[in-house]
Amino acid sequence: MQPFRLVQLGLAIFAMLFGAGSVVYPLCLGRDAGSMVLFAVAGFIVTGVLVPLIGLISAALFNGDYKRFLGMAGRWPGMIIAFICMLLLGPLGATPRCITLAHGAVHWHVPAISLFIFSVVTAVLIFFATMRRSMVVELMGKVFGPIKLALLFLIIICGLFATAAPLTTVLDSGTAFTRGFTDGYLTLDLIATIFFSALIVRSIRASMKPEEQGDQAAVALYGLKAGVIGGSLLGLVYIGFSVVAAQHGLAIAFIEKRQLLSALAAEVLGAPASILANITTVVACLSTAIALTTVFAEYLASELCGARIKYIHALMITVAMNFAMTNLGFSGIEAVMEPLVVICYPALIVLSLANAAYVFWGFNYIKEVVIATLLINLVVTGMKNASEIKTIISGILG
Repeated sequence: MQPFRLVQLGLAIFAMLFGAGSVVYPLCLGRDAGSMVLFAVAGFIVTGVLVPLIGLISAALFNGDYKRFLGMAGRWPGMIIAFICMLLLGPLGATPRCITLAHGAVHWHVPAISLFIFSVVTAVLIFFATMRRSMVVELMGKVFGPIKLALLFLIIICGLFATAAPLTTVLDSGTAFTRGFTDGYLTLDLIATIFFSALIVRSIRASMKPEEQGDQAAVALYGLKAGVIGGSLLGLVYIGFSVVAAQHGLAIAFIEKRQLLSALAAEVLGAPASILANITTVVACLSTAIALTTVFAEYLASELCGARIKYIHALMITVAMNFAMTNLGFSGIEAVMEPLVVICYPALIVLSLANAAYVFWGFNYIKEVVIATLLINLVVTGMKNASEIKTIISGILG
């Protein structure tokens, strides 16, 4: 594969993964972590960059076949995990979250545009952009990736050199790292890489010589190289966003999540130039929404409906579901998806590692370790929630 094509594929991976969560959570993390921002962003890099890279390579070893990849945990567990992950990536979470955040960016300067009207317009745009599945990776690498990257780094560079007053934090280093580690879950990038891997593998094979296309090891190696490029870009943006948000914490202390980037750009570039943040956020979110919509529509047509409906009809249903969920608003979507993410993510991390171990070293206890991880996490989460409920009740009773 030519170096230019490899870089283009890395940009495509970056553009696919950098969506609403990648904008909101590093900024929130930096603002809240303050002087402990480096510890916080270190935790975020682990689950927001390294773990998704592991997932991408592990899924590529299974030729991008997420059904087989998840099925290594057992037939029924794999089907349930796939269904939950698809809902989180699709109409239940990530896709409407992207659209809602894009609306927040536009609404910063044009308050007259309601979420309803904006969601109608974006539904039409996403539908036409995803009608031809083969165009998705090309759009990500050639168009959205470079534009998004240039705009993001411009904001970061200006923010680093601007005079700022950091927000005082009460977090210690351990708490800051843990906060970053768990916030990295909410990007959903591990789930995204598992399901985007089919698009990536398809694009890699199309760029290889015919005699090389059947070499699974070569495909995985190219996926690793492209993933390192995309992951490195993600990491740089996450670090930049977190540090700039920490430096300007006072200025954005009371800004709602969906408009943090717009507010930060207005602070570091000046109010007239903050339209740049709108462009950045809209491009970032809609490019990811395009890829997510494609993946869910394919899943709906081929898996849930058993190929009884055409892709175009599944796409129509998907876009309609996205539209309905979008109108819950960012906080409503977040409230629905966060509990599922916190419960499922550790099991997916273990599954990715165990599947790679199976391919390389013949590890045969995948189902056992995944189910054990899921059960332990359910118990720990349940105990934590019970403790929080007890504290709330005690406070009410005095």
